[in-house]
Amino acid sequence: MFLRAMLERAGYRVLVADSGPVGLRLLEEHGADLIVLDYMMPEMDGAEVARRVRARDDTREVPILMLTASSEEPHIEEAFAAGVNDYITKPVDRRILSARIEAMIRAAHDSRRVQASAEADREWGALITDLTEAARVQQGKLPPLPTRVGRWVVAGALVPSRHIGGDLFDLMPGPDGGQLVAVVDVSGHGMAAALVAAGLLGELRPLARTLSPVEALRALNEQLCADSGEKYACVAMVALRGDAALVINAGLPPVCLVRGGRCLAQVQGSGTPPGLVPGADYEQRVLPVAPGDRLVLMSDGLTEPFGGADRVAPCLERMGLADPALRFESLTSALLAERIRALLQGPGKDERDDATLLLAELR
Repeated sequence: MFLRAMLERAGYRVLVADSGPVGLRLLEEHGADLIVLDYMMPEMDGAEVARRVRARDDTREVPILMLTASSEEPHIEEAFAAGVNDYITKPVDRRILSARIEAMIRAAHDSRRVQASAEADREWGALITDLTEAARVQQGKLPPLPTRVGRWVVAGALVPSRHIGGDLFDLMPGPDGGQLVAVVDVSGHGMAAALVAAGLLGELRPLARTLSPVEALRALNEQLCADSGEKYACVAMVALRGDAALVINAGLPPVCLVRGGRCLAQVQGSGTPPGLVPGADYEQRVLPVAPGDRLVLMSDGLTEPFGGADRVAPCLERMGLADPALRFESLTSALLAERIRALLQGPGKDERDDATLLLAELR
């Protein structure tokens, strides 16, 4: 009664049991921040109670203070062996007991915070490891560039805003034996967007192999709309031919034809992003090309820093990609990625988007 009154005046909620079994039942029903335990009790002594407390996962870390009249050495040894944290013999000064209880509860709380922080650090480290591996897999799935495609040299790079993102590009065979280049930009960032982008390209490749680019996008749109109505992305596709480029742009920044260091023609992203509206139709534009001409496809992560999705020309100038003397064979994906990162760095650009760049030059 004295101990209970003292602890309640100190602000603690106190539950009292007059035997070990009753105490264990109260502990199971209500939990505890601290157990004050006698050694000599009816039915079950304090050491046995301590052993049972330590045997349970949910109470293993609860601090136990044994407060008893017994000062016998075997009792003390057995108590500590059973898992008791501290052992005090009666009589004891009220101030000392109160200070000891407060210190034990605070130490237990601190220990739990440290354990929780360590567990959070481990989980965060595992998450970063998983994301890093996912980013490596995503980059590994991209076509190795630069590469030669008939009379064209194709180069490109992808820089996600985080470890992994919703932009992708691909080089795929067309129905006439030619080659298509495509850029996909799924709304959002991170792992979810990356999975959607990978699935979308997986659906587009077999369609592009047997259908014309326009028919392939129509079919992709119907498939995505039929699946759930929640998967959609901006897509640009270009069929590379010897004397012309067939361009379809559904929602991406303008596809640019560069000749002599300047943007000669643009194909605006007027098409409906696949997966957004059932029954959407698509049109292609034919761009006549000559040796030395370049085609540029990019996601809006590169143009937005210049003030809008259509700001392709200043982006090309800043990155030095319109320079007629630029050698495409030297444009490795790593070099282009570094140029992209340099472009996106600076004040106010912390919340940048995924950024993808795809270039093709006719020889």
